[in-house]
Amino acid sequence: PVFTAMIDTLTVNRANMRRAANGGFISATDCADYLAKKGMPFREAYGIVGKLVGHCMDTGHSLETLPLEEYQKVSPYFQADVYDALSLETCVEGRKVYGGPAPEAVKVQMEHLKQFIQEREA
Repeated sequence: PVFTAMIDTLTVNRANMRRAANGGFISATDCADYLAKKGMPFREAYGIVGKLVGHCMDTGHSLETLPLEEYQKVSPYFQADVYDALSLETCVEGRKVYGGPAPEAVKVQMEHLKQFIQEREA
C-alpha cells in the first residue's frame, strides 16, 4: 500500500533526470571503451581517461563538452565520433547486461517482476 500511494502520486521531471544523469563523469567508462574499440589496450585507455577527467575538473568541462582538440592532445585515437560514443543515449543502450539500464534489459526485469508478483498473488 505505501508503494502504491507513492507511485500513484509520482511526478517525473524528465529534464531534471537528464541533467542529473549527464552530471559528473558517468560516461568515463564509455570513453575508455571507445578507445579500446579503436585498438588501444584498456589499461592504457583507462589511464588516459583518468587524466582527461582531471583536466575536465580543472577546466570546468565535462567529457561531453571538452573540445576535440583537447582529446586529440592526449591521443590520436580520438575523433569527432567520440561525442556520439559519450551521449547519454549511447551509454544507456550499451548496457544490455542483466539488470542494466538498456530498454531491452529493463523489459526483461519487468517481466521477471510481473512473474514474481503473479506467483505471490496465486
